[in-house]
Amino acid sequence: MLAMIFRVSRGPLLLVAGLVLAMCAQAQAVEFQTITIKVGYGPGGGYDQTSRLIARHLGRFLPGHPDIVVQNVPGGGSLKLTKMVLGSEPADGSVIASVSEAMSYAPVLDPQNANFDPLALQWIGSLVNEPAYCMTSKGSGIDTMDKFLQSDFLVGATGKSSVTYIFAALVKNGLKAKFKIVTGFDGTADIELAMQRGEIAGMCGVSSYNTSGSRDALNLIGTFGSGPAVGGEKLERFSDKIEDIKVREAATLIETTLQFHHPLVVPPGTPKETVEALRKGYMEMVKDPAFLADIGKLSEMAVNATSGEDISRLVSQQLKVGPDVFETARNLVK
Repeated sequence: MLAMIFRVSRGPLLLVAGLVLAMCAQAQAVEFQTITIKVGYGPGGGYDQTSRLIARHLGRFLPGHPDIVVQNVPGGGSLKLTKMVLGSEPADGSVIASVSEAMSYAPVLDPQNANFDPLALQWIGSLVNEPAYCMTSKGSGIDTMDKFLQSDFLVGATGKSSVTYIFAALVKNGLKAKFKIVTGFDGTADIELAMQRGEIAGMCGVSSYNTSGSRDALNLIGTFGSGPAVGGEKLERFSDKIEDIKVREAATLIETTLQFHHPLVVPPGTPKETVEALRKGYMEMVKDPAFLADIGKLSEMAVNATSGEDISRLVSQQLKVGPDVFETARNLVK
């Protein structure tokens, strides 16, 4: 009788045991080898610096404890790299991309140049949720909001899909500013160098920590996004000065990306368990004392991370906005 009971019950027991073993095997299947973080900007700027810092720490929080190297792939304010991620990069966790948060709505603002689906990107996480700024060099003499809006000067940007261009265009078109925007820089480090040489006077869409080492040589003019300005300075928010309600709504939509500044992404088709391992490791890393100490040495950046899951939700919400708002946003950043 006991033998019969055992034979009858053994089938379900073996099935359960098999499922448990399969789950364990799946959990252990994610083991990273060498990872390359590709950066959509040139060396020396904020994206490059934070990516190299992440490369020093992230491997400790991933299965297999992989070595991580960094490669710069500048072009179009990270549009070049974004298209590579969506088209030709391996979808196995061996390549992670550091791209502009503006890639989340690039196809909406520039349908001809950015023909891809932002929801296809697998978002891993981002470091920063804080305002961005327009700033000028001290030598320019442009040190107030009125001078910034009324003077004829040059503002530097990377590509037309980058935050450095988009936020400058938002001010130029939304507030009828007189400055001109010059594109073609590899990153914020190159823009700042041109400011120091007097070739251009300012830049926009930049976080405060990007320039913490040269703050004495810069004027902070105004902000984008929510939250207090660096050092408690009372600076005006550019979108608050836009009188047209519809245009202001479009400007606010554009500013939402500042909630996930400096994001990392992996290609579509990357296995779910690989994405989950990267997201988990990333969120553990941003709480790690050694990582935070390194960030403190790099700049005054206040780490305020957004998870990959939350970024995906934010991007999905962005893309549900009415077509009239998107049309206004397109005109705002031309």
